[in-house]
Amino acid sequence: MNMHRTPWLLAAGVASLWLAGCGATPAPQPKANVNSSKSNKAPKTTTKTADKAKSLKVIAFYDQTMSAVPPDPFSLVKAHPGLVDYLSPFWYEVSSTGSIIAKPEGNAPTLAAQDHLPLMPLFNNAGAGDVFLKSAATRAVAIRNIVSTVTAHHYPAINIDFQGLKSSDRTDLTAFMDSLSKAMPKSDIISMSVVPLTSGNGQSSAYDYTALDKVVGAMVLMAYDFHGDGTPPGPVSPYAWVQKSITTALHAGIQPSKLYLGIANYGYLWTNGSTKATTIPLKVMHQHKYGVYKWSPTYKEAYDIYTSGGVSHVLWFVSDRAAVDRIDLAKKDHLGGVAFWRIGYEDAKWWNAVSGALKGSSSPSGTAASRSPVSPQYVKRTGKKARKTVIAPAKKAVKTTTHKANNAKNQATKKK
Repeated sequence: MNMHRTPWLLAAGVASLWLAGCGATPAPQPKANVNSSKSNKAPKTTTKTADKAKSLKVIAFYDQTMSAVPPDPFSLVKAHPGLVDYLSPFWYEVSSTGSIIAKPEGNAPTLAAQDHLPLMPLFNNAGAGDVFLKSAATRAVAIRNIVSTVTAHHYPAINIDFQGLKSSDRTDLTAFMDSLSKAMPKSDIISMSVVPLTSGNGQSSAYDYTALDKVVGAMVLMAYDFHGDGTPPGPVSPYAWVQKSITTALHAGIQPSKLYLGIANYGYLWTNGSTKATTIPLKVMHQHKYGVYKWSPTYKEAYDIYTSGGVSHVLWFVSDRAAVDRIDLAKKDHLGGVAFWRIGYEDAKWWNAVSGALKGSSSPSGTAASRSPVSPQYVKRTGKKARKTVIAPAKKAVKTTTHKANNAKNQATKKK
């Protein structure tokens, strides 16, 4: 998942734009988007209680830089025990030579251990580069370094998030993932983030869904940034497009039990008529104007159009209501889970909404539930006894950096 380098809005001067108020303008009609292992089975916890509480597994991508902006993300996770199955922090990048660039871990390992959250660290391709994929030798170096990192830290899972790729990378990427799957510890889960085949930007051609399904345990469909920085104003994750992206992925050969629907919890602010957008975390928007946005029944997403200082602005974002609609869609299509991009962007109301959607009305949000398995890493650090991770048989039937599936610089091919 491309990591957001776009600065989000905290400056008082820019924040005043949101406070300027909402007009009565109807929902804008956006222009066409031009950006638009061995353990290769779906992850499953061992506890029946947890499975009854929620039918979907949850991967939570974590931006530790947002921990300084209240509310603290871990306090919200702890308020909903058992909801998150894997925490995926942005810790590693693969360089052009196959070496691993490690980022500061902060307090995430300690806090995750306290809440019994298994870690699924994310590995990006540094600078969205593909050089290391081009030869068997550098692929082998990268795989050796990834496996060494995993075994040294006793990670129970990893996420591979290589983006900015080209159609010419398709064979090399598949070969890389196949070799990585064979080299990883048998009990470890490999998840992989993929660009929707419906993105229309050409980047998705690098992913051979059918072949990748055979070597990964979970595939995260990055169903967001249909509009964003580099496109005209419009919905970030239009509902019909999300539906089509899921259907297309399933028809391409991904087993439903392996497919995880990526759900955003941020939005973009444009000057009306511009293609330059600023990323805004959900909790920052809500701290200023929560509850006063308009709702588009067509796109099932929140928006606003307002004028400040004589300048018209457009805002679209995936609200808690929109997240619930997408969780319900994942349930309807019998997917394996959902993946939130990204923890640190959300607020308490969002957590209450998604918890209720994941657990259902019979299990109110915030109630106690069984936690996910504990990896050896946590046993070493906390002395707590680990439960064995069980991999379920797949069922055939289901900016640091920002998350851009359609980044204008790397992913856009303008339609004429």
